[in-house]
Amino acid sequence: MSQIDQKLTSDGSDGLLSRDAKQLRRVGIASWVAQLGAPRPEATRSRRLAHLGGIAAVAAPILYLTWRIGFTLPGSGWSVGIAWALVVFEALPIAGLILKTLSVWNIDSHPAPPPDALPAGTRVAVLIPTYNEPVEVLSPTIAAACDLEPAHETWVLDDGDRPWVAEMCAAFGARYVNRPTHDHAKAGNMNHALQLMVGEAAAGAPGIDIIAVLDCDHVPLPSFLTATLGWFTDPDVALVQGPQCFYNGGAFDDDGLTGEQGVFFNVLMPSRNVPGAGPFWCGSTSLLRVSALEDVGGVATETITEDMHTTLKLIRRGWKTIYHHQTLALGLAPSTPDQYLLQRRRWGMGAMQILTHEKLWAAKSWMSWRNYHEYLNGTLWWLEGITTLVSFAVPLVILFTGAQTSTASPPLFILVFAAMFTVRLWGSKKLMRGEINWSTAFALRIFRIPVGLACFWWLITRRTLDFEVTPKGAAEERLRGRTPRFLLMLTALIFAVIAYAAAGILGWVPWRTDPSSTVAATAWLGIAGIILVFGIRRIRAAQYATSRRDAYRVNLTTDVGIDGLPARLQDISMGGAAVRLTSDAVVQDVVQLKLPGTTEFPLDVVRVIREPTGALIASLQIRPNDWKTYQAVALWLFHTPAGAIPGWAPGIPAVASLEVKV
Repeated sequence: MSQIDQKLTSDGSDGLLSRDAKQLRRVGIASWVAQLGAPRPEATRSRRLAHLGGIAAVAAPILYLTWRIGFTLPGSGWSVGIAWALVVFEALPIAGLILKTLSVWNIDSHPAPPPDALPAGTRVAVLIPTYNEPVEVLSPTIAAACDLEPAHETWVLDDGDRPWVAEMCAAFGARYVNRPTHDHAKAGNMNHALQLMVGEAAAGAPGIDIIAVLDCDHVPLPSFLTATLGWFTDPDVALVQGPQCFYNGGAFDDDGLTGEQGVFFNVLMPSRNVPGAGPFWCGSTSLLRVSALEDVGGVATETITEDMHTTLKLIRRGWKTIYHHQTLALGLAPSTPDQYLLQRRRWGMGAMQILTHEKLWAAKSWMSWRNYHEYLNGTLWWLEGITTLVSFAVPLVILFTGAQTSTASPPLFILVFAAMFTVRLWGSKKLMRGEINWSTAFALRIFRIPVGLACFWWLITRRTLDFEVTPKGAAEERLRGRTPRFLLMLTALIFAVIAYAAAGILGWVPWRTDPSSTVAATAWLGIAGIILVFGIRRIRAAQYATSRRDAYRVNLTTDVGIDGLPARLQDISMGGAAVRLTSDAVVQDVVQLKLPGTTEFPLDVVRVIREPTGALIASLQIRPNDWKTYQAVALWLFHTPAGAIPGWAPGIPAVASLEVKV
């Protein structure tokens, strides 16, 4: 029995491995494998812990504030007003915690009806918008899309007008589509394709009923269509959205669990599968009814977040949206701080555009209470950078005014505050089904302060925004992330104030605030300072520096063949592979690589290194425009044949490997 078989139990319903994400990560398998099987109700133990956590997360600050109001507020003087202001500030998160607890109380999911229940003759097209991505990013998406069942068309919408993309599409069996003008970015690209469909149907060609949308770096797994098309047996369903999972482990927002977006796609989105709610379109890993898009005039072009804006138009017209909680495709998360900041800034600014364009604060007349709450809070959430700054500013103001905000002794205050904060964090993590790594979450929140400032500034200026594509692929040189100067200044200020406050308590410098109030204010500042340090360290970490590689490298060891001789795969990517050979192997300029379950294909030998043990490590590369090899490597990585990797259950793609290369 293999190590994986020993540590993971078989899922009797679908033959996949255990759905414990942490367990998967511990044995070197990506956590998104836990959701490869069909959607299902939440496990009883998980639900009970989540309910307990939600109650604890709400109760802890309420009990803390009860103690603050009943036993620590000053009795008279101008300090009373300042003390109450601090209490109100500390109470602000409670309403959000209550709403969140109620919203995610139930996250049960269910599979779609069988796709054969669709009307006969239903036609599907997979759309892949692209602009300037390298072949290593784009080729696996097209190859895997063409390989999907049931029968469908694959349309590659190239806004870059690249001849090699047209050549690759012809080799893979996809339809190449470009357009004479390139307005409205991705939304305009998709609307051009929709207009082609309508025009061809009017000319007598069979019409397209459902489109599936994939970002050019989101590679579909074999279940992408077969698991989701059945939802469209309900004629009122306009959208089916799946989770966005990412295969490049170690990306900037990777938290060691399911990534920063794990909370969103594994908790928040499933919780919306209830009457009066429903998910919004997230751009990729989704299916839409063409007639529904026609009903709202196509993909929205008024804002730079066309997906959410289109969803609002669908809701206004009475269409239903569905969330299908199953790993259906694998994409590339931002691997560097700059990529992350660019992407989040685009999302945040687009949310501000939607907030003002649709006047969401007054949208209750055409939205359910749940949707009204979700969409209004979801857009305002992007202003969190402002609330973070306010949370830093309040204790600073208290310290500099000399106001007395607490009569409790410093040791007692620290004890009570620490207990409240610990219980709140524990409860929130359980409520979010363990999808949060707090150190990463806090670090990324700090990094999003500039996003909040940019969103606030746009609300004031209303400047025109352009759609900025998150860059994928190689950089010219390897550079570490740049820390925004504002964060450095804020960190220096906070620690300077803490140091001065400590000196004041010790009597070394003039200080007007009493010890109790100083401790109460600096408790928040101390946490803020630690979080800032975490954020800056993450931004500057070498592991998140830019890379000169166009393709993500999967570390995976398994038996392969080189020119008919046994060898051992070390790593593989859409650019090539590294293999370990025996010392007496003969390596030519071009070799034939045979991966388990595939036929041989040629690779160029880039270099050969002899190890001290006598073994040879050969670095192999796919030859330019060798579309057959690109297709073979892509399908082996993402549509891996059963039994290709010993010890792995059927259905797990090779790209799930998180082995650490030594």
